[in-house]
Amino acid sequence: MLLPDPPCGFGHEWAGTVAALGAGVEGFAAGDRVTGANSAPCGHCRPCRRGEPSRCTDLPPYLNGAYAEYLLLPARLVAANVVAVPEGMPLELAAIVQTVACCVHGAEIAGAGPGMTVAVLGLGPIGLGLVAACHARGARVLGVGRRRAERLRLAGAFGAEAALTDPDELAGLTGGEGPDVVVEAVGQPQAWSQAVAAVRRGGTVVLFGGLPRGEVPLDPYRIHYHELTLRGSYHHTPAAIRQALALLAGGAYPFAELLTHAYSLERVAEPLAQAAGLADPDDRLLKAVIRP
Repeated sequence: MLLPDPPCGFGHEWAGTVAALGAGVEGFAAGDRVTGANSAPCGHCRPCRRGEPSRCTDLPPYLNGAYAEYLLLPARLVAANVVAVPEGMPLELAAIVQTVACCVHGAEIAGAGPGMTVAVLGLGPIGLGLVAACHARGARVLGVGRRRAERLRLAGAFGAEAALTDPDELAGLTGGEGPDVVVEAVGQPQAWSQAVAAVRRGGTVVLFGGLPRGEVPLDPYRIHYHELTLRGSYHHTPAAIRQALALLAGGAYPFAELLTHAYSLERVAEPLAQAAGLADPDDRLLKAVIRP
């Protein structure tokens, strides 16, 4: 089970100042500025022993409850996935390290690197993070998103060579072949199908946007006869958390521009209602900062 049954704490992206330490905690002191993940691998299960911490069989339940004045961190999380915030980095920016770490892990799953063309479908905060993570690994990156001028602009700022509005346009920018890798970052069945259709023969599709259980219409002819590789990308690793913090601190990509709105803790329901479609959407909203 990924989340506890409601009513429960909510919010998994966090950063703050250490108020107190539990017994046996080492490496931190009261007053330290810290951030981190929402889980930590156990280190003992078979995937962990194989060096595959993102596949740990003992990850859930994940840390939730960041929409609060105080957050109690489990000892295993503190030991493996809590890191100091670099001097000068705003806590609001440090709080998205977990999300960026998922993107770093996705770029690793994609095998992004020099000489490769990677297309990212979806230019929300996750898609833009994937663009940056793939670009940082030396890949040529193409972004595909809806006709929102600001997000298309941001794609370029995050490292995309071109920002398109139609996956069919990818072939024209890749010699008619299609990209080496297509990363789906929309989380819709149609986007999964588009990713399989857009990648080159022998290419790799990374299915990053999660879907519930059920059938997804994928072209079996393309997968089999064009020898495609389909890979899932889920969660992050302790190494990815640290790489993400370095990416945020490095300043090469404008991650701060993703933090488009800020609300007090008392108003936390407002951006959540927009995200759930229960209130009029604000197309400018990418990520909302909640300040206790």
